[in-house]
Amino acid sequence: MKAALAVLLALAFAWGRDASSFDADTLEMVKVFLKMPTAEFPPEHIPRFLAVDPAALPKKLRQPFLAKRLELNTLRRLAEGKKRGGVRMPAEDCAIPKYDQGLLVKYLLIAGFKEISDDEEKFAEKQTQCTERDLMCEFSLLTVLVPEGKEKRRRFFLHFRDPIFALVSQYREQGKAKQTNFFGAGAPVCAPRLK
Repeated sequence: MKAALAVLLALAFAWGRDASSFDADTLEMVKVFLKMPTAEFPPEHIPRFLAVDPAALPKKLRQPFLAKRLELNTLRRLAEGKKRGGVRMPAEDCAIPKYDQGLLVKYLLIAGFKEISDDEEKFAEKQTQCTERDLMCEFSLLTVLVPEGKEKRRRFFLHFRDPIFALVSQYREQGKAKQTNFFGAGAPVCAPRLK
């Protein structure tokens, strides 16, 4: 890790340039960041990393880059949500992050997402009083359409650091037959919409 940090410091001057440029220094930065645990990313260099065009990267780096970018964007959204407190008030027309469905399944698990069942997603909605859309806007819920023969099946994913994932974990441990009011304790909730 010391060598990786030394490379980052050596490239600091190069990162101050226009974020849209792509050169050997940017490629080296991406390689270093992909080897580094996300928690160790220097915060001042994250915008430069996120500005990289994945299409400009060598093919073998694209999937890990997309996974790391998804993880960073998700962690940012979760941190911003934490600042808003335990009661969320998402707009009915809130913006849901858009991702390439074809690539998404390939890098969700790398980015720290875990698949949840339809029942677990419905349970999270009930316990938080959030709609599916609210969970996608305010938290990390992602839905992916996966081809199964001639049909497409929806699969649900949550980031393991999402506070909603704690509800899902408790649901899994307790089992469907043993649900109690304990599940809602301390979990974020969505404020009721005024009609």
